[in-house]
Amino acid sequence: MDEKKWLGSDLAFDIDANEILECIESRKTLQMRFCKKCGYTVNQQDIKVCPSCGLELTKFDHVDVQCINMAKNQALKLADILRNDFGFTNISVAFSGHRGFHVVVELDEFHRYMSTDDRREIVSYIKLGEQQTKYLLDKFTRISKKSLLLPPRVTDGGIRRRIALALTKYVEGDIKAYIQGLKPSINFVEAQKAYKALLDHMNDILKSVSIDIDAKVTIDTTHLIRAPNSINGKTGWRVIKIEDLNFDSFELSSEELSASNARIRIKMLINVPEIMVIDTKFKFSKGDEVVLDYPYASYFVFKEIATVLGIVR
Repeated sequence: MDEKKWLGSDLAFDIDANEILECIESRKTLQMRFCKKCGYTVNQQDIKVCPSCGLELTKFDHVDVQCINMAKNQALKLADILRNDFGFTNISVAFSGHRGFHVVVELDEFHRYMSTDDRREIVSYIKLGEQQTKYLLDKFTRISKKSLLLPPRVTDGGIRRRIALALTKYVEGDIKAYIQGLKPSINFVEAQKAYKALLDHMNDILKSVSIDIDAKVTIDTTHLIRAPNSINGKTGWRVIKIEDLNFDSFELSSEELSASNARIRIKMLINVPEIMVIDTKFKFSKGDEVVLDYPYASYFVFKEIATVLGIVR
């Protein structure tokens, strides 16, 4: 081991739908614990032992398809930052096969030796931590009565560019064109309106600018990322690469996610409330036996809330 040499690391990012603030606030997640033996279920995460039979409870979590689409939008914004703010070009994005996306930058020889501290700085810039958010709020709201700051523009670059992109949602006409860099100037009244829109929506804009990446993954220079077309052990789904960063082409599909054409007979171990898996709603009672196409059956089996009874030919 002493003779081994570190050859550098690519820059990796992990975006999980269940960690996205918008997803959490929308209550599109389900978390529960269950007993594999007796089927006891509870939504309280602090209860870890079955009161009926004393066995350790297993955790089941599920995110709605809407949350996965939120994660896709976050991955799209992250790729935009990596290209336009950092100048990285060799970027790949893949659906993890579970509930999020992996974004990887293949670094050149100089950058691949970035330290954990260097990578931590990149994370801070992308996530916009509490201190940075507080600074930006203070900076943009500290305007004297004798002067007027022009609103940020897409052509400014950096965090101002990101704020400008989010601001375009709240303005229109010449003001929007100016912020987008399509109009060279605006008059005093328009500038006032633009800045009022910025201040009125600042909290939502800063939320939109922040990207919910898992900091530990990016900072860790030894972290492994699932390879495209491999199988995710939490769902049985394929890891799908988004070719040419064409996010519009990606959509959760049973055909794309499936690793097999098999239909599988499964038996449910617990009561399952109505949830959406890929593109289909399911609701089960403990003991139900059903035959499902592989991507649906594998989800329940790999989540450990169902057991396989056989393959239907």
